[in-house]
Amino acid sequence: MVYIHWFLWFIIYSFVGWLYETVLCSIRERKLINRGFLNGPFCPVYGFGAIIVLLVLGGRSDNVIELFLAAALLTCTLEYITSYLLEKLFHTKWWDYSNRHYNLNGRVCLEGALIFGLMSVLAIQYVHPFVSGLTGRLPVTALILASALIFSGIAIDTVITVNHIVTLNGRLGEIQCAINAFIEKYMTRAGELKDSLVESFEQSEFYDDRIKLLFRLNRFQNSRLIRAFPKLRSLKYEDAMKKLKESHLRIRERDK
Repeated sequence: MVYIHWFLWFIIYSFVGWLYETVLCSIRERKLINRGFLNGPFCPVYGFGAIIVLLVLGGRSDNVIELFLAAALLTCTLEYITSYLLEKLFHTKWWDYSNRHYNLNGRVCLEGALIFGLMSVLAIQYVHPFVSGLTGRLPVTALILASALIFSGIAIDTVITVNHIVTLNGRLGEIQCAINAFIEKYMTRAGELKDSLVESFEQSEFYDDRIKLLFRLNRFQNSRLIRAFPKLRSLKYEDAMKKLKESHLRIRERDK
């Protein structure tokens, strides 16, 4: 039963993290943004961060300053590793703090460390005692049923999301090949001509029906990812990613 409680805490804090990110980004962008790697209302990195902080620091809440600093270090380490793994697995940079002060390779920054440290202190001293008391009063049957349903939903969501990203990378690769072929054929000067050539890609013979179809496929999923991660960049197919974003913006303007 202990494992079920930990799993539910992971889900609760994943939801809280999603809510925090969604509200913050929606206010910043002045529109609703479903912020998160998954389609559902969960940010697993927040769930993992909360569980790690509770396991490592849960019994050491007597010194608030030490707790704050240790939690900031733990959560930033997790964020850095998560950013690195997502980049290596999907050849995509999901967030970039390069424009923030005191950042480390654009993966973590001081501002985030301060926020995560504060959130961890609040969670350990105030939030988690309430959450653990609440889940501790739930019947065993309800715990098992809720855990099974939530786990199934997240597993399905993860499969759908990962499959879409892998498929999208394949499509971006094909689009990038068409762009590269177009550039190789028409570029007579290096450097300064590339951007102008890419801009006119849609007027070339390489922008055929197959490429147009690739831009249209899974438009909803593409749109959600672009809205959720405005600084999303492809490390292998950046020209194709830029074209995909431009296509997304044109559709949004047309539908207004």
